[in-house]
Amino acid sequence: MEVVSTSNTSLEIPGYRILKKINQGGMSTVYLAVQRSVGRQVALKVMSPVLNADPIFSERFQREANIVGQLSHPNIVAIHDIGRYRSLNYIAMDYMPGGSVSDRLAKGVMEPLEALNVTRQIALALDHAHGKGYVHRDLKPENILFREDGSAVLTDFGVARAVARTTRMTSTGMVVGTPHYMSPEQARGAAIDGRADLYSLGVVFYEMITSAVPYQADEAVAIAIKHLTDPIPRLPARHSLYQNLVDRFLAKDPEHRFQRGLDVVDAIDQLIATLAGKPAAQTTQLNNTSVGVSSLMRALLLTLWGTLSDKLASAWARWRDKPIDENHPRAEQATIMRIQQVIQQAPQYKRRQWLFGSLISISTAFAWILFSLISFKLQWHADSPLLNSTTRFTAQLLLPESATDGNSATPQPEASAQTPLTAAAERAKLSAAAPAAGTSTDNELTEITSAAAQQTTAAAATELAVAEAEEKAAADTESALSAAQQEAADEASPEVFSLNVRPEPRDARVRIMNINPRYRPGMELEPGKYDLEVSKRGYTTVRRWVVIDDRDISIPVKLKRAYYHGKTIRSPLASGGSGPQMIVVKAGSFRMGNSNRAFASPAHRVRIDRPFAISVHEITFEEYDRFADATGAALPGDGGWGRGERPVINVSWHDAQDYVRWLSRETGKRYRLASEAEWEYAARGGVRHPFWWGDNDGRGKANCRRGCNSEFNSIFSATSAPVGHYEANRFGLFDTAGNVAEWVQDCYLGDYSNSRSDARPVVTSNCNLRAVRGGSMRDPLANISSDYRKGLSANTMSTEVGFRVVMELD
Repeated sequence: MEVVSTSNTSLEIPGYRILKKINQGGMSTVYLAVQRSVGRQVALKVMSPVLNADPIFSERFQREANIVGQLSHPNIVAIHDIGRYRSLNYIAMDYMPGGSVSDRLAKGVMEPLEALNVTRQIALALDHAHGKGYVHRDLKPENILFREDGSAVLTDFGVARAVARTTRMTSTGMVVGTPHYMSPEQARGAAIDGRADLYSLGVVFYEMITSAVPYQADEAVAIAIKHLTDPIPRLPARHSLYQNLVDRFLAKDPEHRFQRGLDVVDAIDQLIATLAGKPAAQTTQLNNTSVGVSSLMRALLLTLWGTLSDKLASAWARWRDKPIDENHPRAEQATIMRIQQVIQQAPQYKRRQWLFGSLISISTAFAWILFSLISFKLQWHADSPLLNSTTRFTAQLLLPESATDGNSATPQPEASAQTPLTAAAERAKLSAAAPAAGTSTDNELTEITSAAAQQTTAAAATELAVAEAEEKAAADTESALSAAQQEAADEASPEVFSLNVRPEPRDARVRIMNINPRYRPGMELEPGKYDLEVSKRGYTTVRRWVVIDDRDISIPVKLKRAYYHGKTIRSPLASGGSGPQMIVVKAGSFRMGNSNRAFASPAHRVRIDRPFAISVHEITFEEYDRFADATGAALPGDGGWGRGERPVINVSWHDAQDYVRWLSRETGKRYRLASEAEWEYAARGGVRHPFWWGDNDGRGKANCRRGCNSEFNSIFSATSAPVGHYEANRFGLFDTAGNVAEWVQDCYLGDYSNSRSDARPVVTSNCNLRAVRGGSMRDPLANISSDYRKGLSANTMSTEVGFRVVMELD
């Protein structure tokens, strides 16, 4: 064993070589150590010796190990060992060299994509933990660590609890959690579920991208009030894309938040896909007309660019060549000079017009590319009145005749290509060239003046020709657009089939996760694979792929109730009132029996394949008397101890069977006695010790003859205690040790020689004895352990024996 001096204190843990201190808090110190048996570096969490005497902190430390030991997930810290050496409780867990989110934030704000990645991983971890029935209750940056590869890991389950047993207050009256990351329901001290953790995760996400928590104040109470009353803060403008995510995280009402971790994952995946410019998860289905209309609009842009360049160049030329007002004294001279200038500089103007047209071409091409990108994302509706009206209006304004001519790209003979517009322009050009043919200056001036007059006439003719050409172009273009639109619609209209989902319950929400349109009964879809999700609060979500091939689809989807570990249930009775209070026990495995006791050996591993509900208390006289009154069964005697809330006694195994049959009829649920395996699994409460409280000291823990110091037991007498008088075990069951022994379903065999690994009851053809578990008020401490068992005749009625019941979950 190696002894290492740390902070002036010698620390030694058998099996570990301690390298250095990593972190220290008020409850524990974490060391980097090497686990000698496997040569593995681990984080060794050692509880402060000062706190060992405090049962609350000891329980918290032990709880962390128990909970994490049941959670196997890549984003939850793994525990390798737990133990106690001298006065030191310790846990050996994965070593995370990457530090925490808190350490990362100390270096500066995180990039949004990095924050989204961390949030996504922790959401997966929370979904796993919540699915196992645990709420973390103290999620904060310090509790999110990084592996060497950068993956995020959730740690510190020291204050986590099973959902139904969520303790609102600690023994000192403080609300559990850290104020800055506390959900509104935690701040109120109300019962919480997994959505409180998602709220805390939202606060951490907000802090990662802004480097500040959303609600700040000097006092913890003031912070809690802000969580309860202040509006959700707005992100800086540069992060506005993430506001919807924050709004769903930090909703005051849990019903308006993300409902589970996988909802967070879906939202982040869609957001990242949006940022990357790709559909989320699966290709998103577009409307049938989207491709046709986008192609049509690109074609329209292609035909417009030439017309735009011509018209804008002409407008520029007209503005540039605008004559001086005719009443101006130098108007005539200026006009003549301008005509001469045009003739002399015609090549230069052509170059300018070519450059201007090129600019228009480039701009239009850019607009085309931009439209292609946008139209790929948007869904256009070809039958939109607004689109059709806009198209016609644009065509009437801009498209020349050549735009609708199918052979416009083919050169035509010069004579046939002449239109009123080109003819007028040609006449104007010939008139402008007339001065070069004269010999006399006066004649030249006269001819130039005449040419100017002719140009004015030509200009009027040009305007008329333009109007006629545009009117004809509008009519031809509208016809061409209609034909193209119809052709595109025909090409983009594949066969579709209807999808109808019949959920049970009928008000369950139905979503198709890989397309944008909302689901509606009988909606028409193209052939393909569709990611179907059916969900309702309180039920297990169903998510599966539906394939549409060549026919309409109608499918039933029945949701199962979601029974999380620790959930309490009371089924109403048809005759009025309610059945016994039940609590859900999760599926799992445990080591059944005790190899040191003949009747409980050999110890063997048993798997509980599905959750079940078991009565929180032993069945009371009040509950049994209601059955007896309803059926006419005999009322059992109470031994003079009292009825009401005391456990029923003097009932045989057959009486217990009659009770569960009646209870099943009254509630519509299937009630029965527990099997031996189910009973021991629930009675142990998740611990490996013979007693649910962990050691052999039963004082104040149960009602038994010797070793419990029970006020209901003395040298001369022993009576039952009212149910629930002593503390419950960690699964929420009372009186599994002592008080009264309990009938179970199995035939009793003397040992587990013929044991099996499942939880089914033992049934034999000749069952002389039935198993009784848990011990009674007249048994010593050793005989009220979780592994103690004995056999009695099914007809036995004893003041020491009662029963509890199991309800099978849907």
